[in-house]
Amino acid sequence: MGPMRPNTLKSLAREDEPDCDWSTVSMSILKRSSFTLLTILLGCSIPNNAGEGLRTSPDLLHLEREVHQLINEHRISQNLPPLTLNETITKEARNHSRAMAKRKIPFGHHGFVKRVQRIARALPYSLAAENVAYNRGYAYCAGNAVEGWLRSSRHRKNISGNYRFTGIGVAKDPYGGYYFTQIFWQ
Repeated sequence: MGPMRPNTLKSLAREDEPDCDWSTVSMSILKRSSFTLLTILLGCSIPNNAGEGLRTSPDLLHLEREVHQLINEHRISQNLPPLTLNETITKEARNHSRAMAKRKIPFGHHGFVKRVQRIARALPYSLAAENVAYNRGYAYCAGNAVEGWLRSSRHRKNISGNYRFTGIGVAKDPYGGYYFTQIFWQ
């Protein structure tokens, strides 16, 4: 979804409208060893005008930090300032990843406008965007998620955008799949 002006937020919040243009879905199927690996990536952004109280395991925290490091390494290589992690944004990203991993919501950007509204109560903004990824079977799953985003022009646009803050959430489903959500904030 392309950039929108501040007055579009309320119209996007209507329940009968999707949060993101599903035509932005990109899938790539890769083969490594004897496994067929599936990575699904989505990108969505909107400019401005579900906390379950679960603990995040040390392994998932490590993946979140790894995504943050890789994204900032890319930004620095492009002469862009690094993104600062924000706990409020991270909480929303984690909750979204958990909800997808538990199959409470479909994979994608469902509820993005509401996430933006909740974050905005604590942190004013002029622009927000979100990248989502799913992967399973990768030894280096954080790196593969970031590499997939960087291969997609829409995701790369979010990563390289004029943002100051970010929040990253990773959740694992019972089948070994990882759900990544990164929210960008200016």
